[in-house]
Amino acid sequence: MRGLLLSALLATAASGCSLFTTKEQPFPPLDITARRPPPGPDRVVLLPSNIVISDKVQFQTNSADLLEVSFKLLDEVVTVMSANPQIEEVRVEGHTDSTGDAAYNKTLSQKRAESVMKYLVGKGIAKGRLTAEGFGADKPIADNAEPAGQDMNRRVEFFIVKQGPIKKIVKDQ
Repeated sequence: MRGLLLSALLATAASGCSLFTTKEQPFPPLDITARRPPPGPDRVVLLPSNIVISDKVQFQTNSADLLEVSFKLLDEVVTVMSANPQIEEVRVEGHTDSTGDAAYNKTLSQKRAESVMKYLVGKGIAKGRLTAEGFGADKPIADNAEPAGQDMNRRVEFFIVKQGPIKKIVKDQ
C-alpha cells in the first residue's frame, strides 16, 4: 500500500502537477444591499365610532391581570387617543365566552375592562376620558359552541362614546 502511494506521488510530480497550491486573486466583494420590508398594517385603527385593535388584549387565565405581551398593543391605543384629543370619552368593553357561570363571566369581564382602563390612565390618558363596562357573554360575535368562536368572543373593545370636532393647534408667529 505504501509503495502504491509513493508511486502515485512520484507520478504526480513527474506530470508537472504539484501538491502545493498557488495563491490566486480573491473574488471581488459582492455589493449586497438589504432593504427592510414595508411596514405591516396598523394594529390600532381609529374609526368614526371605535378604536379597532387587530390583536387581542391578553390576560392571565381567570384573572384581570394583563400579560406583558399586551403592553405594546395598549401603548398604541394610548398613542391614538393622545393624538386625537377630539375623542372625549371611550368605553372600554370586556367580553367573555359563554363557558362557565354567567355572573362570574360578567364580573371577570368588568374587572378586565377596568384593568385595561387603569393601564391607559397609567400611561397618561385622563381618567375622565374612559369608562369600563363588562358584558360577560351577553354580546357574542361568534358561535360559542366552537373553540374558535369562544376565542373570538373573549375580547376587549374600545367604543367612542363622545367626541367633539377635530382640534387643531395654531401657533402664533
